[in-house]
Amino acid sequence: MPPLTPRSAGLDEGVRLAWANPDDFDRGRALHLLGNAERARAVATTHPGLRDRFLLGRMLLRDLAAAAGGMRSEAVEVTAACERCGAEHGRPRLRWSDVASKPPAASLASCGHLVVAVIAPAGVAVGVDVEPARVPREADTARRRAIVELLGGTPRTAVRRWVRAEAALKADGRGLRIEPGRIVFETRGSRDGVTAHLPGTATVYDLIDRRIEGCLVSVAVARPTPSLVR
Repeated sequence: MPPLTPRSAGLDEGVRLAWANPDDFDRGRALHLLGNAERARAVATTHPGLRDRFLLGRMLLRDLAAAAGGMRSEAVEVTAACERCGAEHGRPRLRWSDVASKPPAASLASCGHLVVAVIAPAGVAVGVDVEPARVPREADTARRRAIVELLGGTPRTAVRRWVRAEAALKADGRGLRIEPGRIVFETRGSRDGVTAHLPGTATVYDLIDRRIEGCLVSVAVARPTPSLVR
């Protein structure tokens, strides 16, 4: 697969997605953008591939947020404190010094040859996930069977179903503390697409599906709750 340079696309009002290949990015620039906690995490990540995916993801997030806020990428901070233990492996959060506006919500995902980052307007929960569409035949059969056992559905749509589930779990914030099999997916017609609903919340997530460079990508975006709609 040829290397990718970072690309981005608008998905919905205020929702933007960026992606790139971790084999083809400016590592020096990515390192320059890191904060102290991020740099410590990068140093502690001994696997080169995982480290590159981490660096690229943080750079993509900063560039997306900077473009949205009309500022330099260096002005955007990314933190990822875990809500349970405080370690720097939780979902990413953006911060900047512009007191006139709140930074966007954010999410990251990666597989072996693609890193994806997404932002949504402040206060709008968002999550993204990515999986390779094709893997060696034997492994693909096993993963589809495992997904069907967990989520139901058919082997043909299993990987897309899993990517949607992961995106919704990330947007919700509770992750795998929610059993993926309890997610309710609903098709609302060709125009409205697919939604996801998780137990314990009234939030409905709109799912946006893309196929990018041989990978299945899904983004989950929270709909405004009825009490917030005027």
